[in-house]
Amino acid sequence: MNIKNIILKKNDNIVNELLFLTMFVLIGIMGRTILVGWNLQPFPNFEIIMVLTFVAAIFIRPAFAFLVPLIAMIGSDLLIGNPIFIGSQMNKIILFTYTGFLMISFISTIMKKQSKSKLNQLNGINIIKIVGMGVGFVLLYDLWTNFGWWYLMFPHTLGTLSAVYVAGIPFMIYHMLSAAFTFTFIVLPLSYFVFNKKNQPIETTFKAWERIPVIAITLLLLFLSFTGTAMQIPKETDIWLENSDETSISFTICGSNWGFHDNICVQGEITVLNALNTIINQHDISFESEYYETFQSTIINKIHIDSNGVDDKYWQFYVNGELSMVSCDTFMIENGDMVEWIFEPVLSLN
Repeated sequence: MNIKNIILKKNDNIVNELLFLTMFVLIGIMGRTILVGWNLQPFPNFEIIMVLTFVAAIFIRPAFAFLVPLIAMIGSDLLIGNPIFIGSQMNKIILFTYTGFLMISFISTIMKKQSKSKLNQLNGINIIKIVGMGVGFVLLYDLWTNFGWWYLMFPHTLGTLSAVYVAGIPFMIYHMLSAAFTFTFIVLPLSYFVFNKKNQPIETTFKAWERIPVIAITLLLLFLSFTGTAMQIPKETDIWLENSDETSISFTICGSNWGFHDNICVQGEITVLNALNTIINQHDISFESEYYETFQSTIINKIHIDSNGVDDKYWQFYVNGELSMVSCDTFMIENGDMVEWIFEPVLSLN
């Protein structure tokens, strides 16, 4: 084979991989939007991004493959309405979900040769191994994202960490069922078609440098998951009380079809929960809360007429435009802070 033919073959391979990349990304964006955004999941935590992450690693070089889960998640988050940025800060739990899929992408590229060998010779044992691999990926992903919830939202104790993992078991089981289903009915038929019907070999060799992008992006997002990307939000607002021992707060509550805004002024330091109690009493409405000893956190279950869980909406609070990852009974408000309680759907991780 002369040099010209070699170059043409390489160009054809790149074009084919870019076509695969585009196809997988579009399937991921539309699939997740339909399943999660339109609430059409056959059961909780049913998703297709995980299986697409694995398939992309099999069919596409690492430098391209990691883009599939990353672009698919970003694109579908934008369509679904999941907040990638909250104020000037990138949503940290979003970073945990993105890095979870990127870690799976990296592991899949490392195991590409072994996976391709199993898919090329489908038998009972290899089918079990491939499906088991998918379940293992989900288990690793859920362990990581649940760790993220604990790290961002709860006191850093072994007790709360174990409580978060125990609370997440039902969702992990559903997610593993999702992996078993998608790896059985997507990976296996697709591989059989490519290897047997099309007799199309899949290149398993690649240059070491092709792993650099996925490693670099994953490490960057891992770093940001723990540190955040926020710029300092100015505190000198119209409610700022300079050289004062008092704390002035801008307080907004947005319910399902009601809401109000007010400024309150209190002596000394105050938590978000204390501020809520103050503003509620001033406006003569009620709220219900419950303290969870396991998580050492107080949860607001109801404000006025809106209760958690109705229309899949829950009460969440923001301080200076940023979704808080700390319990309302421990978050200390500073002079000039802007607090918002909003009745809204919680962020989806699927």
